[in-house]
Amino acid sequence: MRRLLVIDPNVTSGSPSIRCWLAAAGAYLGKFDEIEVWAHRCELTGGNVSFVPVPEHSFLGPFAGIHYIRTVRRRLGDLSASRLSETLVQCTGWIVPKADVRIIQFWDTAYMKLIRSGRRDLRMSLKQRIFGGMAIRAENAIIQPGATGAWWCVSRGIAEPIVESDQSGAVMRYLPNSYDDLRFNHDARALWRAGMRAHYGFSEEETVFCFSSFGHFERKGLRQAAQAVTRLAREGLKVKLLVIGGSASLIKRYRRELSTAGVDLELLRFTGLVSQMEKHMSAAEAFLFPSHFEAFSLAEIEAGALGLKLYLTAHPGHEMILREHVNGRLLPWDVEGMTRVLGEEIRSGAVRASHHEIGEALNPAEYQSRLAGLFEDAILRKWPVTSTSD
Repeated sequence: MRRLLVIDPNVTSGSPSIRCWLAAAGAYLGKFDEIEVWAHRCELTGGNVSFVPVPEHSFLGPFAGIHYIRTVRRRLGDLSASRLSETLVQCTGWIVPKADVRIIQFWDTAYMKLIRSGRRDLRMSLKQRIFGGMAIRAENAIIQPGATGAWWCVSRGIAEPIVESDQSGAVMRYLPNSYDDLRFNHDARALWRAGMRAHYGFSEEETVFCFSSFGHFERKGLRQAAQAVTRLAREGLKVKLLVIGGSASLIKRYRRELSTAGVDLELLRFTGLVSQMEKHMSAAEAFLFPSHFEAFSLAEIEAGALGLKLYLTAHPGHEMILREHVNGRLLPWDVEGMTRVLGEEIRSGAVRASHHEIGEALNPAEYQSRLAGLFEDAILRKWPVTSTSD
């Protein structure tokens, strides 16, 4: 008997940490006799799949996640040795203290190190610092000997601090994010561009940068992006910034913060939370994303696939997609430096030059093939004598 146990609170297409894995079900459904999922919600289906729900107690607020972690750790501890010997344990991040495979989409230890370095351009709430400290303690546990079989990291940048500190003896593998190449491509951009520019009131003479974030405006550098665009406008350049994402309450609060930071709000267009990202992104010439910390941002991949120029800071994951002077430019961390680089690109016309370079991002077929190979590798390490290729 060969089993796969999947531990992630949301095995759904809406979860950034697991949606690519979920869409590539063909890579693993046939490799196991049984697949069991411990989650709040599960969209994985198949004849050999069983969903064992973990109740979600939303009334606990930010502590609901702690309840999930305690529940799955208790369940894992209750499994017999014989059951565990037949089970490949796949976990997202540090949820359980011991796993055969860990999918890593973020590394809090590296992020908190950045926060504590005294960067004046990055702010963090007390709640974020408290939960970040909890995550660091959990990450310290999973780099200990015997805690992890293999790391499946989304980028080399996010893997680097793990490799430096890892004592678990685990192997490091890379599993970059996948993008929907049927939605994000040059034809889609050509289809939507004119209509969406008209929708937002952008003229052809204006250079439009877009920024995208579900809600982490501060970490992803919206304040710095808006300040740079304001400076460009004061230099006489015709520019606008399209801000995709964010709830109504977040946008209202952040507009106040941007105003006090000297940003000209007339240069910004906020979309709020939207579907069909390709439509909105197509209104822009370029993707402006001075994020402080990422893993391998799907928004960067999708923008690149549309042919938008990429203007990124040196956050983890940028090395997976940015090719200097081919599909974009690397931005300095300071607003003055950002303004200088963006101004050069606008004045030279390079900002409007399309491209077909998306670095190491994977389309769905490539992702499924990569994932199938990683599972074969994990299976051979778990059951070296009995395992055979499917």
